[in-house]
Amino acid sequence: MADKEANEEGGKSSGGGLLPIINLVLLVLVLAVGGFIAWKMMSMEQPSAGADNATIAQTDQTTLPEAEDESDATPVMMDIDDITVNLADTDESRFLRTKIKLEVRNEEAQAKVTANIVKINDLIITILASKKFSDIRTPQGKYALKEDLIYRMNRIVGGKPIKNLYFTDFVSQ
Repeated sequence: MADKEANEEGGKSSGGGLLPIINLVLLVLVLAVGGFIAWKMMSMEQPSAGADNATIAQTDQTTLPEAEDESDATPVMMDIDDITVNLADTDESRFLRTKIKLEVRNEEAQAKVTANIVKINDLIITILASKKFSDIRTPQGKYALKEDLIYRMNRIVGGKPIKNLYFTDFVSQ
């Protein structure tokens, strides 16, 4: 019986050396996969909606169209209908009423925007309704909203006919 107990203890000690090695290899593997996923997430392009606290890196796609210089044409101002939407806040009911003026590059661009005005209105309503009050109450939030709207409207119309967007009325409650 003593031999049997000595045998069992000897078996445990010889198998115990392999288990820590397996645990160490699994730990290193999990850390490597987690690090790779974190690196991929950090290297992905950040959406402009979350740009309240971060600086916005400007590329060809995020640069405001006003940075391009076209001095041969006179810009045209266009009014967008008054827009009132419920904001996406869940804690309390809030709304936003706004009036928007678009600055387009020329009369040809105005014709393009007018032809797509229904799509543009729908886009504006959809984007504004998806925002929370905390997203749009700061100047940085309004700037990010303007940049996002200009970029998306230009994608709908095709090219970069819209130079700038101005909020002539911006009331939220």
